[in-house]
Amino acid sequence: MAESVLDGLDDLDERKQRILRAIVAEYVTSGEPVGSSRVVATAGLDCSAATVRNEMAVLEERGLVMAPHTSAGRVPTDLGYRAFVEMLRDSTDPSDLQAQQRELIDQLLSGASDVDDLLARTTTVLSQLTRLVSLVIAPAFDQARLKLVELVALSPHAVMLLLVADTGSVTKRVLDLSEAVTDTQVDRVRAGLQEQLQGRRMGDLGEVVTAMVANTPPELRQLVAAVAAVATRTVADEAVHRMYVSGRASLASTAFERDDLSRVLALLEEEATLARVLGDSTGGDSDLPVVRIGTEHDLDDLASTSLVAQRYQLAQAGALGVLGPTRMDYASVLASVRAVADHLESTLAVLAD
Repeated sequence: MAESVLDGLDDLDERKQRILRAIVAEYVTSGEPVGSSRVVATAGLDCSAATVRNEMAVLEERGLVMAPHTSAGRVPTDLGYRAFVEMLRDSTDPSDLQAQQRELIDQLLSGASDVDDLLARTTTVLSQLTRLVSLVIAPAFDQARLKLVELVALSPHAVMLLLVADTGSVTKRVLDLSEAVTDTQVDRVRAGLQEQLQGRRMGDLGEVVTAMVANTPPELRQLVAAVAAVATRTVADEAVHRMYVSGRASLASTAFERDDLSRVLALLEEEATLARVLGDSTGGDSDLPVVRIGTEHDLDDLASTSLVAQRYQLAQAGALGVLGPTRMDYASVLASVRAVADHLESTLAVLAD
């Protein structure tokens, strides 16, 4: 879609492109159809309103704008928004954010205590910056590599298992034991686990520890079997990408029609679907933001929305994004998504050390 739009822009002269940019910018701000006089006033064009009307007619023939009802003004179509976004790509940069906005990102993300806290904070800062719904997918748990395994005796019948992945993710589970264990036994099992598991995929831990049980001394077998059961269960529990969502309430003040708003709100409760939409949007090779507009979505429930998303990566890839109406401030949202993704990656690197 993006390449075809760019090809189609080649024969749009600079004046038509400036008119299209003015229509999109004015409509995003006001929500009202944009007339030729308003375009002349805001686009800095050295031509008459009559000339602009003729140019707007050409844009309408190309499917980039439309006239709602009998209005003399024009509003962007999904294709017009797409063309606008493609024209923005080379000019939008994280540094476009105001100093106060960059300070907000740094303040919220730098104070995170662990990866889960960091990703939750990421949705908060994105929704605050954009006043839209923000989405973050955690890196895939089963593809991460084990960096550290710890066993901590809490009592003779309870031991805490701690798994630290190379993504910085920390998993804690308490093992309840029917037979008492000593500190020495816990230390022996910890050493064996560290030797056998370090560097392995998190998705393989349950299978590897289960295979260890048969070769474990009888006095340690109960504890190793408990670790195997918890590791297997943890991988199953984390099989679906963890999803973080923030800013649902902000949709009430956006440009959605009532029926569209109801569908979007219902979809926001389906985390597996959201994870698939966000993951599919950022599944290519690009580390730059990806924009899906209106009918470009595979889901009819998203036909009134735009998604601005970007992949982030440390040891494993995740994704973040902003979801809102097609009538959104694309320049600001693109800059916000890029800035937050960059800061998220650098903060993840610190947490993973």
